[in-house]
Amino acid sequence: MKARILQEAAVRYFLEVVNTGSISDAAERLNVVPSAVSRQISRLERELNTALFVRQSRGMVPSAAGVLLAAYARRSLLDAEQVCTEIDALRDHAHFKIRIGCTQGFAVDFLPQAMARFRHDAPRTHFDLIVDTAAGVTQRVREGDIDVGLTFSLEPAQDIHVAFSAPSPILAVVARSHPLTQRDEVSFRDLLDYPLALPGPSSTLRGLIDVHCSREGLICNGALNSETLETLLGFVLAGDAVAFSGELFIRKRLAGGQLIVLPVPELRASNRWIEVQTLARRQLPPLLQTFVEQLCLSLPLPDTAPAA
Repeated sequence: MKARILQEAAVRYFLEVVNTGSISDAAERLNVVPSAVSRQISRLERELNTALFVRQSRGMVPSAAGVLLAAYARRSLLDAEQVCTEIDALRDHAHFKIRIGCTQGFAVDFLPQAMARFRHDAPRTHFDLIVDTAAGVTQRVREGDIDVGLTFSLEPAQDIHVAFSAPSPILAVVARSHPLTQRDEVSFRDLLDYPLALPGPSSTLRGLIDVHCSREGLICNGALNSETLETLLGFVLAGDAVAFSGELFIRKRLAGGQLIVLPVPELRASNRWIEVQTLARRQLPPLLQTFVEQLCLSLPLPDTAPAA
């Protein structure tokens, strides 16, 4: 019976190849020889009578059937973990773990506060937090490495359920003493007359800035380039530089008057969204579902998201 093979170790080997894109890399992570992985993949394909991968020079890419099987395998593994967690919860003093992935800005204020609030009502909850790039967070959700992701998206992602989505326009921010704060409107070209504090190349902010500069024929070089948002903001507060950020991560500094948002019309059209992501078609445990719902309630709604 074909369904029987889907319960066997071959599926675990298959999923590791999907995640790594390579039989040799999968074998290393599984601590087996590559030939063992290759045999299991061949057996799966023979039993299911279909090719699960497209073999390319740069690695193994799932076929349409492989994508379906990978989604099933990930949900099955997470369901098995959920059952084990629920069984553990029957014991006294058992803990419930929530694995979260986020981009850097969420990890500074927003998530620590959200986790502390949640533990006030559910003190046996433990959290594992991983900080990654926007694309990396989505990939971790898809592969089942984390339960929930807080990230930014420029387009829909396959096998991802979006529990919350709201626009997150790019804000150009400066210290309150900056000369540009005296203007009613500032063009993006005007920003280039001052030092720029730019995020790293993996950031969605940097990607959108680079796209705008390329489209307008502008050269955008950073006086400071850093993956660390706090470093960029510190640089801005110490001089006349311009930095870029989403509103959520600088809310306290804006409220305290340390940073000022410049009125830059070109940035209002940035097609970037905050998203709370979980694996598509996964049945979330009740406590995890409650945490996801609380996260969504804490984020700015689409009709109240700030303009640049």
